Amino acid sequence: MDTARLRLSGTRSAGRLLALALGLCAAACRGDPDSIVLGATTSTYDSGLLEHLISRFNDEHPEVRVRTVIQGSGETLRLGRSGDVDLLLVHAPEAEARFIAEGYAPRRRSVMYNGFVIAGPPGDPARVGGAGSPAEAFARIAGGGHGFVSRGDSSGTHYRELRLWREAGLTAAGPWYIESGQGQATTLHVASERGAYVLTDGATFTVLARVLDLEALVVDHPSLRNVYSLLEPRAALRPVQASIFAAWLLSDEGRRAIAEFRVPGEDGPVFMPRIAGEVEGGLPAAADSVRGSAARGSPAHHVG
Repeated sequence: MDTARLRLSGTRSAGRLLALALGLCAAACRGDPDSIVLGATTSTYDSGLLEHLISRFNDEHPEVRVRTVIQGSGETLRLGRSGDVDLLLVHAPEAEARFIAEGYAPRRRSVMYNGFVIAGPPGDPARVGGAGSPAEAFARIAGGGHGFVSRGDSSGTHYRELRLWREAGLTAAGPWYIESGQGQATTLHVASERGAYVLTDGATFTVLARVLDLEALVVDHPSLRNVYSLLEPRAALRPVQASIFAAWLLSDEGRRAIAEFRVPGEDGPVFMPRIAGEVEGGLPAAADSVRGSAARGSPAHHVG
């Protein structure tokens, strides 16, 4: 049977908003040589991290203004190809590798990480909480025809979801499988309303958990590790200014700002800074805080 698709009414208008926002930003930035455009993922915005980092950066570098365009990683990388952004903060390793292999950026540098979470309805009818791996959890969802809401938007979260279906040896399809075509916060609300399962980044789930009828069921597994990287596109209009923000984010001060970020009601960090030469592996418990706090809105696109 054909995959069920849920394309929310804001999708086309959001696209028009992005085009308008980029045009306005480009015009403004041409008159302001010290402004840069940062393309970043919805999870960094929805969690409040991006606002926190830019504020801390401007405390030290008030001369560089950072404007933001918020999209899934796939769309953000597309903007990097076209020269519409000066710096990328994304979390889609396979797509990033292609971006570099195609010559659009010289390298990528890991900045921070947290964990993805498989969340689902209270009671866990698919029994994914007892699964031995995320891939097994996905197999249980599909095997029972339990509802699953996908972002379906070529974001870093969507790429990871598709990878987990491949690891499970499955192609997700059927009336139980819904594509929102939206950002993480909206997708979580859809899953909550429908009593469905969902893959989410841990930070956004932490922010929204108290207003969702969902529970974190699979966490802290190596295949759920979620790494965010910086890429400096060759097509950037302001590479010198963009490199100032990139260098700060990778510096001791930037790493400290990442580690110190909190969401209301949470004692531990929701993002962990990467250390140069760090070996990939499992996540420390502090990096996967999944108890929610006050909700934050989630526009599909934002330019600030």
